[in-house]
Amino acid sequence: MRQETSLMSYRIIIPARIGSTRLPNKPLKDIAGKTLIERVVDQARKTSAKSIHVATDSDEIMYHCNEINVKALLTSSNHKTGSDRLFESCDILKLLDEELIINIQGDEPFIDPKDIENLAKLAEKENANMVTLYSSLGSNDLANNDVVKLWMDANTVKDFSRDVDHLPRKDAKKHIGVYGYKVNFLQKFIKWKQSENEIKRNLEQMRVMDNGEKIYAIESSGKYHIGVDTESDLKQAIEIALDLE
Repeated sequence: MRQETSLMSYRIIIPARIGSTRLPNKPLKDIAGKTLIERVVDQARKTSAKSIHVATDSDEIMYHCNEINVKALLTSSNHKTGSDRLFESCDILKLLDEELIINIQGDEPFIDPKDIENLAKLAEKENANMVTLYSSLGSNDLANNDVVKLWMDANTVKDFSRDVDHLPRKDAKKHIGVYGYKVNFLQKFIKWKQSENEIKRNLEQMRVMDNGEKIYAIESSGKYHIGVDTESDLKQAIEIALDLE
């Protein structure tokens, strides 16, 4: 890959896997008249991204992306992680080594476009290989091990855990699983072996920490932080969407 580009520009890639066990066909679920993936794409379109692509393993999602006029990439169904799918997408697009990719989860229908822009600015300011978001923890998040917590040291992440008491509870923040990567760092990352903490905590980002790399983070300015993983999440998302209309 070539080496020249500006970090002021960035691209968005949205992974959308069809085979969710907790909520089958999740990306195509209806949320007040639009599919989940369409709502994510709509938010992405409000940014200054150089391009937007959905990365999927599903012909059905490919067809739907054509219907809603967003470019889609058909990727392998054998990827173990979202990062592997993300890098295959970069490879298909023949992206430059230094390009910045913002990875928006395909189940975040209310991601704030300002958060995406702020992530790109943070990556440029710090010349960072990897950036992410956080917000304050809600009372229902404290004991919920599905909610990943992080602790900050200035603008870098000190640690991640699902246990709110892993480090001082008063300093814990809610991690929001939106990431920015440089393409060449992503390529390096997927070649590393799974680390002990990654396996123990079931957190892929620990592989980065365990290899001595910094993850920079910025607080979200968004109002809603909901990932649609269950029927209950879907119901909540519908209620929010109806309130916003």
